[in-house]
Amino acid sequence: MAFWFEKNNIRRFRRMDVSVKLFVTPSSPIIDMEIFALGIDYFPNSVKKKITHNQQQLLSWIGYIQEQKEILEPVFLQVIDAAQLLGEATKLISQGKNPLLNEKLSQEIMKNLKTIGCIGSLEETAPKTFQYFSQVEKKLTHFFRLLLISLHKSSPKKYHSFDAAEQTFKIDEMTAKFTQQAFKKIPLVQAIYFMNELVNSYCEAFQELNRDYYLREHPEAWKIYDVSLSAGGIAVMYPKRFLPGRLLTLYIYFYEQSRSISVKALFARSETNPVEMLERNAFYFEFPDPQTQYFLELEIERLQIEKASNHCVNYQFLSNSEGL
Repeated sequence: MAFWFEKNNIRRFRRMDVSVKLFVTPSSPIIDMEIFALGIDYFPNSVKKKITHNQQQLLSWIGYIQEQKEILEPVFLQVIDAAQLLGEATKLISQGKNPLLNEKLSQEIMKNLKTIGCIGSLEETAPKTFQYFSQVEKKLTHFFRLLLISLHKSSPKKYHSFDAAEQTFKIDEMTAKFTQQAFKKIPLVQAIYFMNELVNSYCEAFQELNRDYYLREHPEAWKIYDVSLSAGGIAVMYPKRFLPGRLLTLYIYFYEQSRSISVKALFARSETNPVEMLERNAFYFEFPDPQTQYFLELEIERLQIEKASNHCVNYQFLSNSEGL
């Protein structure tokens, strides 16, 4: 069953690609540690590769900067340190450890609440560049504030989360144009672009962690995913990786049918999609009650018939059009 989604046509159950609202969460979170934890890996291979790529590009372009390099390089490096600190805190929380109980980490988090290193020193020496660093700083300090509030209000039995709505930041708008060909060979511009991309990688991991806690209590905010579904299991793309050996609960809402089901499941396998740079997480169901399983089988059969009917209609339309 662990490889149900890879067995081509040799399957016990039919499989169908379908869009559903989906939320996956551990059935029994970790509650005997320093902080309430879900035990999910927010830095799987796909995220690590993005981080490595963005950091290598950033450091490479810094090396090509000629004007004011001695002033700019230390500031770039301090932004990297701040982003890595946010990432380290995210990892610890997912493992049930409270970063504030580590004296060194706690001091570093407190230092980054208002300012990131010596960004302010650029305001006079490099006022145009300062605007970009200032906006990156606003993004990072925003997440450090959320982190600190969550850690102060959380306990071994509950994690304090925030609204999972997507955040927008001016720095993303400012750097969007830097992918254009005209900016491709300007070292400072490319360094700023990859600095923001690197920061994004860490911020997105923290957001994904927060989202997993928030959605446990807000089903109205569950997202729609394109999944591969059968009555035996499901596979879905995520920017994270679930860990083996822990029972999970999957909540699936079929919005066309206006019906939701909950199914116990185990993590089967995860593999990195090198194109989308996401993790394909596959789960197999710890078989639900017969009624739920029967519904899944009927729903998949209905979708297959509907797909086949649409294909026939389109084929007939094209045939008639060619005869005109």
